[in-house]
Formats: sequence, C-alpha cells, structure tokens
Amino acid sequence: MKIKISTESPDTLNHDTLILGFFSDERPPRGYCGLVDWRLNGMISAEIARGRVSGDFLEKLLYAFPKRIRISRLLLFGLGSLSDLTYDRLYNAGYEMARTVSGIQSTDLVLPVPAAGRGSLKLQGMTDALITGLFDGFSGKQEELSALRLKIPGKADHTDEIRSGLDLFRQRVGEAGCEISAPEENAAASGREDSINSGGIH
Repeated sequence: MKIKISTESPDTLNHDTLILGFFSDERPPRGYCGLVDWRLNGMISAEIARGRVSGDFLEKLLYAFPKRIRISRLLLFGLGSLSDLTYDRLYNAGYEMARTVSGIQSTDLVLPVPAAGRGSLKLQGMTDALITGLFDGFSGKQEELSALRLKIPGKADHTDEIRSGLDLFRQRVGEAGCEISAPEENAAASGREDSINSGGIH
C-alpha cells in the first residue's frame, strides 16, 4: 500500500478513481468536493438539486469519465450532516469505501479528507480514522491492499496535520508494506521524497 500526500489541483489529477465525501447540510458542496464541483461546471450541485444524491450517510453514486478532469471514475460518498461528523463515522466511511473500490476493482485512488479544516474535529485524527477504516476494509484481501496506490490531496497548510495523522495510522497498524510519502514540493526542495518508515517520519 502506497500513500502520497499531495497539494495538486483537481484538474491535474490523472488517476482511476476519485472518492469525494460530501455532506447533507452543505449545499453547494464545500472544500475539495466544492472545488471539483466548480471544475465540473456544477455537476455535483446539479445532482443534489435534482435529488439524485442527498449526502445521507454511506450513500454512493459512481460516474464514469467525468468531463474536465482526468479521472476515470468519480465516486460520490455521502457522510450525513457535517455537524454529526465523528471519528467513528469517518472510520466507518473509510471501511465502506474500501469495500466499494474492491468491488469495482480499483487500486489507483484519490481521497481527500472530507471537511479538512472545517468543523470541530482535528485533521490529524480525521486522517487517522479515515485511513484506518480504509485499511481495515481490505481485511483478508492482502493482494488488493498491497497493490493499492492512494493519493491524499489537500491544502499546503494542512499537509503537516495529514502527515501526522498518517504517522498515527502507521504506528497502530504496524504495516511493514505501507509506504507513505510527503508532498511533491517538499521532495523537490530536499531532492527526494520524505518517507514515513517504521521508525516514524524521516
């Protein structure tokens, strides 16, 4: 399992599946989901307005080849009300996301942390809960987990908290086959990508 933190804009992504969590009490969507909605000329907002999706917890809608971004599949994932968001709910969402992407046989994923920087939860804990749920959702599917490539995009000022959350995840699961890389701009500055190894962040 390879995880990369990134500050890329949605229109630069070139991956198989983009998973966007969104909330029933945010219309139009905000955060990274709102940015993708803007890139897609309001496609997500239009689906909400038509009643095709509501953001109810664990609601799912899959699009193939959405225009204006280089993603093969867009998976919208309802998370319920932002005011009801908890670490447990993020864990359960991550678990169900894993079951869903396993079902569509996708191993190349982009998953921003939903509501990063908004609400009362700490981004470090949100990242840990979401990725731990995703990891546990692949329980018993070691071949799929080993092949998984996950990119976590976010704002530049969020990367340290995301990286700290991933360090907590790594400490908990103790997964020797899990490789976690820092943002590309940090790699360019240092001449290499910093990696989180079994001893922590180096």
